Amino acid sequence: RTTDAASLRIAGLQGLGEIPSWDGSSAFTGGQVKAVDEYNTTGITLNYVQYGAQMTVSRADRFDVPETLGFASQKLGFAVANTYAKQAFTSLAGGFTGGTKTGDDVDLFHDNHTTAAGGSNYRVNMITSALDPSGLMAAIKAARAWTSFDGAPYDLVSAGFYLVVPVELEEAAHQAVRSVFTLTNATDTAGQGLNNVAGNYISPADIIVSPHFATTNDWCLISKIESPLVFWERLSPELRVTEDPDTLVTKITCDFAIAVGCHSEPSVAIGSKVS
Repeated sequence: RTTDAASLRIAGLQGLGEIPSWDGSSAFTGGQVKAVDEYNTTGITLNYVQYGAQMTVSRADRFDVPETLGFASQKLGFAVANTYAKQAFTSLAGGFTGGTKTGDDVDLFHDNHTTAAGGSNYRVNMITSALDPSGLMAAIKAARAWTSFDGAPYDLVSAGFYLVVPVELEEAAHQAVRSVFTLTNATDTAGQGLNNVAGNYISPADIIVSPHFATTNDWCLISKIESPLVFWERLSPELRVTEDPDTLVTKITCDFAIAVGCHSEPSVAIGSKVS
């Protein structure tokens, strides 16, 4: 999202899970009318942070090492990408720890997301399963059971998921997806003959590992077609190369402004809080 504003307000679509019947001519009334607004008192507001850095190269170094400018620009580009990734995955990890909340003012991954019915009629998108074939299937089951705010089924499983894990769970992620059988250790003879079907839903290419997703044991599934996160690029990265007329130093400057937060709705993400 690249909205040009000082801050970005995220509105929720209040309870449109199914399309009601209509006679084709009457004015829309009652349950046929849904307001696009915040269905709570908190809402979501993103306030961007501006980033900037500068690298300098002396005139002598520029001539002695001709590739210096290109190498410095490459380093700046990597630093920009790394900063973008850090903000995104840190926000995602914050869904377990209270740093990232949805429009109902609870953590992104939680067991009491609100519904239109109110009271204790909560929606659950957090499990506590370790990352193995059975844990993946528990997450898939939770995704199947997810509903919209008004309680209608909101099953996006067929669209596929990304499996997001910390560095510590990279091996476990591939074992859970690629293992032919469901056994978890060499003595697990009871499950040895059962096929691992988790690979039907997630392929090795869908596994995303990031050192910025600092959760150690926690992991999550993110829908491929509806991410719970909003990444706001207020100012896109701009690289400038200038020369100081007094010192003849070449300056390579880059700046940008971004913000990351949740949609008002947590659809569709399933988190497993193990640690």
